[in-house]
Amino acid sequence: PIKMVSLGKFLLSLSFLSCAMAWNVPSQDVATQAPSLGRRAFLLTPTPVVVVGVGAASQLLVTVPPAAAAAAAALDTDAATTQWKSAVATIDQLLAHWDTTYAKGTGDAIRTKLGTQGITSPLFQIDKALRVLRDKAADIVEFTEQTDEFLLTLSRADSMAYSANFAGGSGKPTPPAVYIEKAHQEIVKLQNVAQSLSLQL
Repeated sequence: PIKMVSLGKFLLSLSFLSCAMAWNVPSQDVATQAPSLGRRAFLLTPTPVVVVGVGAASQLLVTVPPAAAAAAAALDTDAATTQWKSAVATIDQLLAHWDTTYAKGTGDAIRTKLGTQGITSPLFQIDKALRVLRDKAADIVEFTEQTDEFLLTLSRADSMAYSANFAGGSGKPTPPAVYIEKAHQEIVKLQNVAQSLSLQL
């Protein structure tokens, strides 16, 4: 019994020691480093992940995830650039033919062009291309902020186009044309943000 108690105390002490070591790695966390690193470096600083095992086989494992650009490693810079240029051209074409093709069409036709329905549009998974292109940007912070705005605007345009599919019906419903026009307004904003992003590259 004495040996078992001693072993238990030893394992408990080892567990506490491992936890203490984990809290000290790294000695200075990302948040406290941010002022000295600046905005640009802070955005690029990976967050450490610490995993601690408890018991006789206690161990300390510190893993630092790769940069955000590595998440889209399958897409190289040339491919991302080509996709982005095609995406911008698609937005331009969508607006150029709006009155003749899309204003009186269905929400699904718009969503197909936006890449939110089907996979034929270059806007499909455009977020991955933008993550790759971020490293090419003249101002990475500005590019990141504009990327967020681009994706949010794209989402709003898709939402309005989707709503147009279910508008109408009995009572006093909102006509589909109202949602189509709201989608149009968001796509105009999308074009403006896309132009700003292109200037960064």
